[in-house]
Amino acid sequence: MWDETLCDTWIYSWGTSNYSSKKAYTTFIDSSLASPLFKWLWKSSNLGNHKFFFWLLLRDRLNTKNLLRGKHMHLEDYSCVLCSQGCEETSFHLFFECRFSKDCWASIPINWKQNISTLDMILQARADFGNAIFREIFIMACWIIWNTRNNIFDNSQRNLQL
Repeated sequence: MWDETLCDTWIYSWGTSNYSSKKAYTTFIDSSLASPLFKWLWKSSNLGNHKFFFWLLLRDRLNTKNLLRGKHMHLEDYSCVLCSQGCEETSFHLFFECRFSKDCWASIPINWKQNISTLDMILQARADFGNAIFREIFIMACWIIWNTRNNIFDNSQRNLQL
């Protein structure tokens, strides 16, 4: 025999009793405390693979040498391949501290205030840059730095030709 008092009742946070994946997604996204860079990223005009790459960078999930070390992958050397400073290759070093990346940013020019968090540093650079296409330029420059770093393993030359 069926007892209706034992039935589950679902109440959705958007107030109506009708479920919709769009309403659920909107509720979930609007309630998260993510950096505005994540919304900003997906609105850029860059190619999809560049956006995904940049999302990985923002989440610190690119396979830099220090991340590979954390995954227990043995490498002969964990230092940055783009500079001769002997620094461990982290995402932050590769894109903001490395001599090669500093030369790239100086040629655009984008100046970084490295005394604040990385996400805030990017937002500040965007405000200082003063041009609407900052995000496209920034994402593309990061993509070029990453590809240059990866081409080193193909015995390519590292060179900033402008």
